[in-house]
Amino acid sequence: MPANVRDSIAAEVRAELARQGKTQRDIAAVLDLPQPSVQLRLAGKRSFRAEELAKLAEALGVPVSRFIPEAAA
Repeated sequence: MPANVRDSIAAEVRAELARQGKTQRDIAAVLDLPQPSVQLRLAGKRSFRAEELAKLAEALGVPVSRFIPEAAA
């Protein structure tokens, strides 16, 4: 995945977490990942897997498309 798309997805996820007052630890629990792994994804240094985005969307009550930037869709 190109870095700019990865960064955009990370930014969309961070924005939704902020809107809902969720923390990296909250998301780590949802994804069953260590918090440092979540931190790398939120920083755009690692890509979110499709399954992870689906779990996040379900946990946050939003469509997966919320995380996909318009240019990548």
